Formats: sequence, C-alpha cells, structure tokens
Amino acid sequence: MSTAEKSGKATGSRRRELIVGEVLDAATELFAVKGYEATSLQDIADAVGVSRPALYHYLSSKEDLLVMLVEGVSQSLVAMLEELHARPDLAPAEKIANFTDQLVRERVRYPGRFRILDRSETVLPEPARTDHLEAKRRILREVVTIIEDGVRVGQFVPVDARTTALSVIGMCNWVAWWARPEDTARVESIAETVNSLVQRMLRVPDEQEADGAPGLVREIRERLDRLEPLL
Repeated sequence: MSTAEKSGKATGSRRRELIVGEVLDAATELFAVKGYEATSLQDIADAVGVSRPALYHYLSSKEDLLVMLVEGVSQSLVAMLEELHARPDLAPAEKIANFTDQLVRERVRYPGRFRILDRSETVLPEPARTDHLEAKRRILREVVTIIEDGVRVGQFVPVDARTTALSVIGMCNWVAWWARPEDTARVESIAETVNSLVQRMLRVPDEQEADGAPGLVREIRERLDRLEPLL
C-alpha cells in the first residue's frame, strides 16, 4: 500500500470515527428525552442532518448504537485497566489514581452515554448484553486486584477489597449523574478532587502528616483549598 493510500485510509477512518461519535451523541440526547424504545432511526438521522439511507452506512439498526455504547463505555475501560495491570513500573496508588482520573474524565465529558447504557442494560441485544456484563465483572476484578496489591505492599490501609472497589467505581460513575455541560471546562479540578478522596480513603497516611495537631491543621487546610474553587 502506498503512502497516499495509507494516508487516505487513515483520513477515512478518522472521518468515520467523528461521524459515529456525532451519531452517538445525537442518539444519546434523543434516548434521554424520548426513551430508547420511542426513538427511531429516522429521529436520529434527522438530528444528525443526514438521510436515513446515509445513516445505514454507519449502522444497520438502532441496537447497533447500544453495541457502540458498550464498546465505548465498558470495553474501553477494560482495555485501560488491562494496560495498567501490565505496568509493573506503576505502584498500586499510581494505578488507582490513573484509573480514577480517566474514568472521571470520561463521565464528565460523556455523561449521557453512561446514563443511557446504565438504563438500557435490560434491553441490550445479545451478544452485547453478555459482553457488557462480563466487562463489568472484569472491571471489578481488576480494581479489586489493584487494591489487594496496595494492601499487600503496605501502601493501602487494610480494607475489604471488593467493597472498596465497588465504592471507588460507584463514586466515579456517579459523576455522570450530576455532571453539567459547563463542568467540562473544569474537568481537571473534578478529577483531582475525586482522586484525592479515593487516595485519602485508601492510602496509609504519612507518619509526619498524621502525627498530632500540626498534621491535622495541614489536612484541614488542604481540604479547604480543594473546596474553595467549588464554592
């Protein structure tokens, strides 16, 4: 394949990705307003500004959109966790921070996609439903492993790893239910705040910071500094 052909193929792939993303965004808004069952492919085509036959170039049925959501919301998170699992150079605290940061950013930027998928689990077509449920189980297993590793090496306080993993995932996912469009402009602050809460829940406190009144004063000041931009 020539350089020009490769370049053309890459450009076509990026264009398709952009259009599919636009279709997903439009469908997500319609599902939120009208409901999944009441939304037709014609509604989605009208929202994107293309004809229904043109829409068939990117999907064959409405169920394809739910499959795309599974791939974008669940499977991408599995891939990210598997990549973290394969990084022996990262300590458990770094892995959980990386996971929290990326998950919160996704929930702030695309809250509707997660909300619709969460609401539509019971109507997912097969094999998307099975893939989605398995992805959720794998995500939980990977986060549990990170927490267990952190406890074992003395970086995390002794905790019930499964309960703690569910709490961390739930905290991050809940962002999708309260995130507003304007929150995308302060995604850095939101991700940093959630990650700080997770770290404080898990990390073994530094002896110097935890020792006596000076450590308590510093902790109060740090919490006030993080809260002030949100007021």
